Amino acid sequence: MNTSKEIKIKYKWDEKSFLSASKIAYDYELKHSLKRYLGWLFIILAQFGVVAALKKGAFGLLFISTILLIYWYLLRWPLRAFFIKRGFQKSNLANKEFEATISDKFIAINGIKIKWSDINEVISTQNGYLLKLDNQILFLPKSAFKDEAKKYFLELVQSKSKYTKES
Repeated sequence: MNTSKEIKIKYKWDEKSFLSASKIAYDYELKHSLKRYLGWLFIILAQFGVVAALKKGAFGLLFISTILLIYWYLLRWPLRAFFIKRGFQKSNLANKEFEATISDKFIAINGIKIKWSDINEVISTQNGYLLKLDNQILFLPKSAFKDEAKKYFLELVQSKSKYTKES
């Protein structure tokens, strides 16, 4: 591997791309946190609610647990997507072009340099790469990479950072 090589990629943050990246990051974070078990808790509450409603005529727990189940399984992402879209439309990221330079020393996105040592993990997903830093996640879309650039990027990632491939 030629360590002095640099690659440049360009991509545009339109609403669809931003929402897609947000969904990928959200799903990854949820899958790897204890929050994923909340749905089970709401199902258990619903079961207790059904028993309480049938035996004692108390419908309060059933009502609350039903609302929580509807939110968790049907409304959680649509509500989040609504607020993400609204925030994106008001932000200065809307329809902005990004240029990333990737070298063996750093990744620079629009001139802001991120050292490889600051990247805790790189997660390859179907549509792109999540770069996990201490307090944020960056997303690089796979569509921005040409074949040779993607190959070089993956070589760098595997030698410089923890690399995970999500299915």
